[in-house]
Amino acid sequence: MSKTGLQQGDPLSPILFNLVLQKVIQSIQMVPSGIRIGKEQLNILAHTDDIASIGKNEIEIRKLFVEMENISSKFGLWINQEKTKYMIMERKNNLKKNKKDI
Repeated sequence: MSKTGLQQGDPLSPILFNLVLQKVIQSIQMVPSGIRIGKEQLNILAHTDDIASIGKNEIEIRKLFVEMENISSKFGLWINQEKTKYMIMERKNNLKKNKKDI
């Protein structure tokens, strides 16, 4: 019987997880999506095992999520749908032109 992977609690587990997750994040950063901040294009934020996808609209975020699932599975990682949360925020411009009576 062959054994693959590491057991939970193995000292190498967090190191290998971080290395693989870094590769996933780097791959996601290459996907053309997100928002521009200065000269940088930003489509993902990550801290430990928490990841936030950033997009211009809901459709872009959903496409980015599917891409993240595809890339993650290539590295043997799966996204737990039960722990996944979505938050869509949007800014609407409600600027009204001043009308002057003539």
